[in-house]
Amino acid sequence: MHQCRDLPAMVAAVDTSDWQVLLARTAAEVQDALDGFNRWDEGGERPDQYALDLVADARALQVLKDASVRILSEESGLTCGDSSEVVIIDPVDGSTNASRRIPYYCTSLCVVDDEGPLVSLVLNLANGERFEAVRGGGATLDGVAIAPTSCADLSDAIVGISGWPARPLPSRQFRALGACALDLAAVACGRLDGYADPISGHGVWDYVGGVLICTEAGVTVAERDGRPLIHLDHGQRRGPIAGATATLCGELVSRLESS
Repeated sequence: MHQCRDLPAMVAAVDTSDWQVLLARTAAEVQDALDGFNRWDEGGERPDQYALDLVADARALQVLKDASVRILSEESGLTCGDSSEVVIIDPVDGSTNASRRIPYYCTSLCVVDDEGPLVSLVLNLANGERFEAVRGGGATLDGVAIAPTSCADLSDAIVGISGWPARPLPSRQFRALGACALDLAAVACGRLDGYADPISGHGVWDYVGGVLICTEAGVTVAERDGRPLIHLDHGQRRGPIAGATATLCGELVSRLESS
């Protein structure tokens, strides 16, 4: 079995306040762009894209490019900049939800350096909830520290999923909510006990912000097939798994490996 493990939580060696301000400004621009938006069901340039994705990306890139940082966006790929760090962004995670006016979609932003995720912000664009984390500094929801449940048994767990496993997970209940970053944040704050992508269908922008929020809150995170979760390859897909406890995470991985 691939071992579940907590990603290392190392105290940041740099002042992260400027990054936190930049992520907050970027998310605010996306929120502003969509506040007056009325073309929710209009398609984008790809079959898996909506006009709302392009509008959100354009506004986010204005802020990030002005800051001369490197950017990896779901919608526009890798953009060169002067920073050694990279801002990974999903302008609208859960854009299908947004297109159908289901109030569960977000902007997910994460600064990644040579050691991994450094600062993240996941802003629920439907209700304004802000999940934030700094490496070594914990995780918060609207400024209040968060922590997961103590669930260790899959049969007692409520698990968020993205895609059907080959065999049903024997959890107490499951939820297919449609926004990976928010699902991971829900594990971090105890709304869900676990999360699993059994089909390895996510780009790094979908989950990297949620991964830092999870690990800083004390959640155990893994990848379905034991591969590194953090990378800068726009074409790669991964299967993030999260459990409120290491035992629960391990059981989720084991069940998916054998399916």
